[in-house]
Amino acid sequence: MVGTSELIAPTQKDARLAAEACRGLSGHIEGSDDVMIQIAGEGKTESLVLPHMIVLLLSRILKETASGHTVSVVPVDEEMTTFEAADFLNVSRPYLIGLLDQGKIPYRRVGTHRRIRLIDIAEYKKRQLETSYAAMAELQAQAEDLNMES
Repeated sequence: MVGTSELIAPTQKDARLAAEACRGLSGHIEGSDDVMIQIAGEGKTESLVLPHMIVLLLSRILKETASGHTVSVVPVDEEMTTFEAADFLNVSRPYLIGLLDQGKIPYRRVGTHRRIRLIDIAEYKKRQLETSYAAMAELQAQAEDLNMES
């Protein structure tokens, strides 16, 4: 699944080339047109047409790679074990099991094991972040009301 063996860390050369490629693609992000690219190698050149959706994904991958970040591409319907899901959320496995048992994150059973879809884990994480940001904004507003700004 989302094991570390699937992660590919960029070298400095990768990051530099990714930054150049990202700049080259930047003018094609806003539109909805497909993009034709040329692949040169081993004495021949080949042209490929990339759908706009792939151009958007490629641009994000290149941007992260240019920043030196490790990137992994995972299908959204991919399933995680409870260990992987807990790691993804940065919580303990027992805490995650509690969330599953409370119905806060959907899952399915495969025999005696629980499997959680990546998209469901990502949605839960997004909701938690939104809740945290809202709470921080509320605290900031209260601090401003009480003239407690730093």
